Amino acid sequence: MSQRIYRLQVTKDQLGFAAAHFITMRGKCERLHGHNYRVTVEVEGFLGEDKYVVDFGVLKKHAAEIARTLDHRVLLAAENAKIAYSQDEQHITVRYEEKYYVFPLAEVIMLPIENTTAELLASYFCAELSERLRHDGVNTLKMVGVWVSEGPGQQAFASLEWPQA
Repeated sequence: MSQRIYRLQVTKDQLGFAAAHFITMRGKCERLHGHNYRVTVEVEGFLGEDKYVVDFGVLKKHAAEIARTLDHRVLLAAENAKIAYSQDEQHITVRYEEKYYVFPLAEVIMLPIENTTAELLASYFCAELSERLRHDGVNTLKMVGVWVSEGPGQQAFASLEWPQA
């Protein structure tokens, strides 16, 4: 007998973040600019003992915590081979060919991604959320997905399948 699969979605004001970034593409580096990002979280799974997939409050809490770590920061791609980074105790210098920036360390977040595209930001957010849900002992999920929107009509989705026990 097959089990019914349920899908939940959470989109709330506290799931947004404002951040600056630039991406490298086609041999060039974009100008530094910012977005008011919006995040939507989706999960698919099975009903647990309490007849829900996962508590909406748990999803909102973890997603809002992740968004807060990105809010009002300069997002940098730590794994981008085209960008050179150096830092002292208070600043980080970012270089791409002849272009360079110096930022206060407190205003930067180095992300374990190759570029700060909406796709890879969604992937990062999805991995972080998945890890937090696993840590909480959530075991009813089949998939965790995250939409990251840079603005109206412009968004990317990334998902992770959860192995079943």
